[in-house]
Amino acid sequence: MIRKTVKLRGARVLPVKPQRKPLAERVAAAMPLLLGGFALLVVIGTVIYLPGTLDSYPIRSVGVEGVKDERRQAEVRMALSGLVADENFFSVPLAEVFRTARSLEWVADVQVSRSWPDRLVLLIEERVPVAVWNEDFLVSTSGEPFRALKQYSVDGLPRLHGPVERLGSVMDYYHSMSKVLAPVGLQIRRLDVDARLTARLELDNGVALVVDRNQYARKLRRFVRMYEGVLSADSRGLARVDLRYADGMAVQWRQTSPSTDKRV
Repeated sequence: MIRKTVKLRGARVLPVKPQRKPLAERVAAAMPLLLGGFALLVVIGTVIYLPGTLDSYPIRSVGVEGVKDERRQAEVRMALSGLVADENFFSVPLAEVFRTARSLEWVADVQVSRSWPDRLVLLIEERVPVAVWNEDFLVSTSGEPFRALKQYSVDGLPRLHGPVERLGSVMDYYHSMSKVLAPVGLQIRRLDVDARLTARLELDNGVALVVDRNQYARKLRRFVRMYEGVLSADSRGLARVDLRYADGMAVQWRQTSPSTDKRV
């Protein structure tokens, strides 16, 4: 059976409206554009407003902990002043601050941290000087020379002198001789060692000692026994003792007399 479509004269054909997608689908399709626009706004806002926000947290102070002397504290702050002058809490370069502080010769180790909201803190471990070496360097407890004479009060430190390459031997002398002299309360004020490792000591009571490297500890112990028993009590006042003898010592007294020099 064949059907025919009869178009009535004068009739209008109405357009068919397309079916709309569900709201959830439309939202899902628009979400990437919305997120992209939001991200763009965040970036623009960050570029415009973040610098001003960060500038509200400048580094206002540098704390130096573990450093006892104000001279050394001032040296640290001066060394770091160019690094922190235009930096804020977030941008201050901690690695560079560490390297700069660690480069100071009297600094053994350092830790760097931020303290909210405007403070940079350095915890410093100092080298501890035990002697002055050749009037140019200090010597640390680990035996390392470092140049920092102006940063320390060195009046109470012993003065050690010797060939530059002999620092280790001179320090060994100083420590071992100090142990031998300690029981009678004597301390080394100055120690001069020549290339042959002959040592000339100035003690804190003004007495001068000379001893060579050959069995020097035994010779010093002999001196300590004599000092404790006889030499320290002599009214003439002990001035100098030469210990470079295998079986004795040469003694000089402070009082001038025909028998000032004596071999014992």
